[in-house]
Amino acid sequence: MRFPKLTALLLSLPLFILISCSDDTEEIERENIYYGHITMTGAQETPPVNTSATGTIDANYNRLTKTLTYSVTFSGLVDSAVAAHIHGLGEQGVMAPVLQTFSPFPRRKEGSYSGSLLIDGVKFTEEYLLGGRYYINIHSKTYGNGEIRGQLILAKK
Repeated sequence: MRFPKLTALLLSLPLFILISCSDDTEEIERENIYYGHITMTGAQETPPVNTSATGTIDANYNRLTKTLTYSVTFSGLVDSAVAAHIHGLGEQGVMAPVLQTFSPFPRRKEGSYSGSLLIDGVKFTEEYLLGGRYYINIHSKTYGNGEIRGQLILAKK
């Protein structure tokens, strides 16, 4: 009666492999995916801006594909948005030059946009991204230097 035991063992092997692969996938994600849910405000601008406008940035960075994926939502701007950018290298409270312009984006007082960006190691580096040295801001007609800003701070789950 060794045959039924061997059959049971062989039939359970794919299940074991499937469970093992699932654990590996979760571990790979834990080690290589960074997430951020960032609030954008005028107080984060340099110098700070007195506005009731707010926004959020939902971002994730995959170290394996070197891709930053983002979704930005904003509302309450004093007047229409005229530009939105990623700036760097600038820690919180530090102004930095524009590195990437978002296009297209809504030229209204509220809206949302999303996209992805390759962290190429030249214009954008993983070290500076994970070190919080980039920020996103939205410029309006009234606040040409930026009405709201959010620092890209990402962390593992």
